[in-house]
Order: sequence, then C-alpha cells, then structure tokens
Amino acid sequence: MPSNKKPRKKRIIKPLVLPQTIRHSAEADTELQLAPHTELMKLRHGYGDEGSWHTIVCRINIGVIAAWQNNIDNTVIKKGLDAMINVRNRHEKSDKWGLSGDDLRDIGEALVQTDNLQLSLTRKQLNKAIEYVYKEAAY
Repeated sequence: MPSNKKPRKKRIIKPLVLPQTIRHSAEADTELQLAPHTELMKLRHGYGDEGSWHTIVCRINIGVIAAWQNNIDNTVIKKGLDAMINVRNRHEKSDKWGLSGDDLRDIGEALVQTDNLQLSLTRKQLNKAIEYVYKEAAY
C-alpha cells in the first residue's frame, strides 16, 4: 500500500501573459501612434493602398470605441471615420486611393484625438477597446 493516500493534483498550464497593470513599452506606444500617420501620408501623396486604408480605419475605430466606452466626446473621431468612408467611396468610383483637403484634415484630427486618448487611458481600458474592435469589426 502506498504511503501517500492523497491523489496527485492535475497540473494546470496557464498561458504566460503580462498582467493588465503593466503598460507596454514607450516604443510600442509610439509605433502604435505613428503607423496610421505614416499611412495617411501615403494616401496624401497618392501611393497608399487598401492596407493603408485598413490601418487608418482600425486606428480610428479603436478611438471611437475607447471614447464611447469611457463616456468621452467622440464627434471629432466620428468625422474622421466619415472621411475614411468618403475615401473608400472615391476609390470605388475612380479605382485610386486619394484624399480631399477636408478629408485629410478630418482624418488627421481624428488620429491626433485618438493618440491623445490612448495616452490618457489605462492599459486595461485600451485593451478593452482594441479587443472590442477586433471582435466586432474583423472579417
């Protein structure tokens, strides 16, 4: 008869993730902010593509949802999203990716507002907005 009569506990493997209280690096923060601005400049100069459009729309969607979830005014960001819809509609008509002056201004303001919002939110709030956008808007 075995000396230990208690059954062994099953080993539970937990995924290794950072706790929500630890914020990602400053370099990652900057990269998250700069990528959409770079893609906007590509569209402005006429060599943007569908990937540029998706990058900017994803970033603006994150801003809209983050503002909505935290009860912050998001009218500026929504104007930027409407401008991105205009860009897509223009592409469908002319088969070229381009911006008007008003669209460029509205999208730029929306991206800046989203960047400021990102800096003011906690990691948990930002992750919640990003997860919502990826869950609901991804196709």
